[in-house]
This record gives sequence, structure tokens and C-alpha cells, in this order.
Amino acid sequence: MAKVVDFSGASKRHYHDAELLLTNSRIPNAGHLFGFAAECGIKALLVSYGLQVDKTTGDIIEKKPFKYKTHINVLINNVQTFPGSPAYFQYVQMMPKLMAFSNWHTSHRYHEESSIPGSHNNWHEAAKEVIKMLDQALADGVIV
Repeated sequence: MAKVVDFSGASKRHYHDAELLLTNSRIPNAGHLFGFAAECGIKALLVSYGLQVDKTTGDIIEKKPFKYKTHINVLINNVQTFPGSPAYFQYVQMMPKLMAFSNWHTSHRYHEESSIPGSHNNWHEAAKEVIKMLDQALADGVIV
């Protein structure tokens, strides 16, 4: 079976779709996809620095007490605790706005538009940083 998980590719796909939605004033769904874009980008970095994945599917294997197989609003609290090299933290430092996702949640997909936090601009900026980090890590050969 071929590897089915591609965190880097998924990150860029979600980001580009979010940009299209934002351009077309579909702000709540754009914000949702900015969160998924950031989540996937961070997971691509974590995997490149040794986060274990299933060899068949590429899916993350969770190791307690750490939570990396989670969504961006939780993942942002665990990125700094990942036991990586100094080079890993160089990439993390490229994303200072990640905490903007602290009020992002997957359940927003069920909410009325008026009850979704009006944080899409902050989510957009934070996701932009993740994409820029990904581009740099890809150029450096860290993420393949």
C-alpha cells in the first residue's frame, strides 16, 4: 500500500483553498481551512524531525504524554515540547503567531456564522507563517 498521508501537500492544499474562499468572502470556511493548513504544516515539520508514523499509512503514532495527533488549537501547545534539534527550533521560531489558533476549533464547522470567532485575519497570518516555514524547510531539504 502506498503512503496516503502527505502533511506538507495537505497543508499547501488547504491553504490555497482557504485563500480562494477568503477571496470569495467565504470567511468562516476560509478560517477553518487556515487552521487545517497550519496543523498539517506543523505535523510535516514534526515528522521530518522524527515524530513516529505508521510505515504503511504515514499517520502519526501517538506517544503519551505528548499529543501530536490532534488539531491545531491543541497542537500549538505541544510544538515547543517536541524533543528536536536546535535546527527544529529554528523552524518553530519562524511561526511566532501560532497562538492565534488558541480559539480555533474543529466544532466551528457546526456553528452559526455569527458564533465563530472573528479571528480569521489572525488565523490567516499564522497560517501564512506556517506555509513560509514549510517552503524554507522544503528548500533546506528537511521536509521531502
